[in-house]
Amino acid sequence: MRNIIWYLFVFIDKDKTDLYKVMKFDKIKDLAYVVGLEHTIVSNYFHNLIKPRGLLEYCYIYQTKII
Repeated sequence: MRNIIWYLFVFIDKDKTDLYKVMKFDKIKDLAYVVGLEHTIVSNYFHNLIKPRGLLEYCYIYQTKII
């Protein structure tokens, strides 16, 4: 079992200054389901391989490891 937690920060504006909601996920696939995109797109966005699209323009994704 991987000890990784994914956090999705959803903002009201594209400048990401006004925080709307924070959600916690065990899997990136669950996070992708909420955003409405494929998990590969969300992963590529997280790793800065693609520019944000759709709801991701209003999101920041953070990953942390549990010790």
